Amino acid sequence: MVSGKAKILIIDDEQDVCDVLGDELTGQGYCCTKVLDGTGALREMAIHNFDIVLLDLRLPGISGIEVLETVRSAYPNTSVIVITGIDDLEIAVKAMQLGASDYIVKPFRLDRVNTSVCTLLENKERLSAIRDRQATDNSSDSMNAIAFGVETKLELDDNHSQIVTETAVRIARQLGISEEEIQRWVAARARLEAERHKIIEPN
Repeated sequence: MVSGKAKILIIDDEQDVCDVLGDELTGQGYCCTKVLDGTGALREMAIHNFDIVLLDLRLPGISGIEVLETVRSAYPNTSVIVITGIDDLEIAVKAMQLGASDYIVKPFRLDRVNTSVCTLLENKERLSAIRDRQATDNSSDSMNAIAFGVETKLELDDNHSQIVTETAVRIARQLGISEEEIQRWVAARARLEAERHKIIEPN
């Protein structure tokens, strides 16, 4: 399972559909909330952060399309899977243009829904990992820039590298760079210095 903590909001005006989807996805380890109309859906989304919304388009009051538009504008990190009885290519295209990640026509197969949910969660995790790596790279770039700035102001001597490292760390902390990223950079710099000394030491 990709994420046993994932939160899913099920929106359908048919209680039986909500129950079937809720039972299936709860059994897969997800945390499910069920509502029967668009008003209740918007209320739940204002209170809780959902990873995925399963959305029927035919809803009393606020339509499914209106809910989809609200999710796109107000909750960009929430993915939407449309599950509807409307088997219409034009409506499906419109839903996808409004940000729906998938369009499933009723009557649906539970394995089809499960696959769609799992794929979306896997994509979310991959994207999160990429963002984490980018954040780490950005922090390393910041630390290297600080160190370079320090080096330009110091005379070269035996304690040069240590002074640069200590000064760069102090500045990084003042700038709010996380301690974890600082220590990772310090360790990487120490390894580079050790390799440099190996290269320049006489045989």
